[in-house]
Amino acid sequence: MLNQLHVVQSNDKSGESIAALRYAQAASSESCMVILLSQGTTLKLDNQSSVNSEFAQQFTSKRKNFFLNIFSEYRQILSLCELHKFNLIHLHGMWSPFLVITALIANRKGITLLISPHGTLMPWALRNKYYKKLLAMKIYQGAILRSASLLVATADQEFYNLRKLGFQQPIAVIPNGVNVEMVVPKRLQTKFKTFLFLSRIHPVKGLLDLVEAWAIVKLPGWRIVIAGEDVEGHLSKVEALIREKELEADFKFCGFVDGEQKQACFDQADVFILPSHSENFGIVVAEALANELPVITTTAAPWSDLIQHKCGWWVNPGVSGISSAMVEAMTLEPEYLKQMGYRGSQLIVNNYSWEKIGITIKLVNNWVLNQAQPKPEKVNLYEQVIED
Repeated sequence: MLNQLHVVQSNDKSGESIAALRYAQAASSESCMVILLSQGTTLKLDNQSSVNSEFAQQFTSKRKNFFLNIFSEYRQILSLCELHKFNLIHLHGMWSPFLVITALIANRKGITLLISPHGTLMPWALRNKYYKKLLAMKIYQGAILRSASLLVATADQEFYNLRKLGFQQPIAVIPNGVNVEMVVPKRLQTKFKTFLFLSRIHPVKGLLDLVEAWAIVKLPGWRIVIAGEDVEGHLSKVEALIREKELEADFKFCGFVDGEQKQACFDQADVFILPSHSENFGIVVAEALANELPVITTTAAPWSDLIQHKCGWWVNPGVSGISSAMVEAMTLEPEYLKQMGYRGSQLIVNNYSWEKIGITIKLVNNWVLNQAQPKPEKVNLYEQVIED
């Protein structure tokens, strides 16, 4: 049995944290002993798992003093590694001192290290606080990435970007997934037909483009519901543009939603829309498809499957691409939209369920630890890219 330590900075409900949790649980489902470690206020062991008894979550105790905290976390993680004799350590995310400490311990103890950047090295992400990140790459982060035995990308776009940045070790392309058994979509009748946006309210998500597009193509009987947490005060800019275009009656804001509220948003929607300028994977796209919603998103998200499986629109980022897709969606018969939604749900069941992804994770991890085994299809070697 493989013993694995998965590490993510926070145990909040961000996309990165949820992806780390589901990834760790999927590994556990394939007969691995897995601990998911993150920062917290107390040290505790939580054996409540939706997978099996071989999965646990653990949290480090955090101190107010930065240097005392670094020392304390180092000792806690080192003790954890010595106790459980991990075969591999998998980091989810970058930049955090918490992750740096874990990487240093992995190298010190000779434990195989895997890293999932989760989009933190994509061009848009790197432009945010560029000089700070450039300095970090030169001082420590680049060395840590190069020390990893394997990098994990969630889509081909991230894989090619990692190669452009010069990383030459094997890279596995393993998408995030959806717990399909938890999805029970119900189409609820509402007064309006609805485009649903459900994600962070952040400049990268293209909400200003969405407002501009709606000002051009709006039709009576349709509205746009925006659900998500405001990041960097971007909500005020979106609301200001809506007022400028006199579109207040066409937009509804729900704030951050989760659980039953999130499911209700999916149930009341007719089309899901994510007009992003950059998207590492777009787990909400997978969730929307699992809820039998056709999807509009941009080529900045790795969802060409929408075209191939006829379950949505994959358009150029910007007002023109978004507006043209919205027009087409609004002119289609409800029954055809329903058929698109069904095809999307089958795409998720067949390709993006965590059950299937867990099998891939096991194959990749076994190969990393013993490369005498046949290389899994999902693993890309540097020489293969150069030949292409």
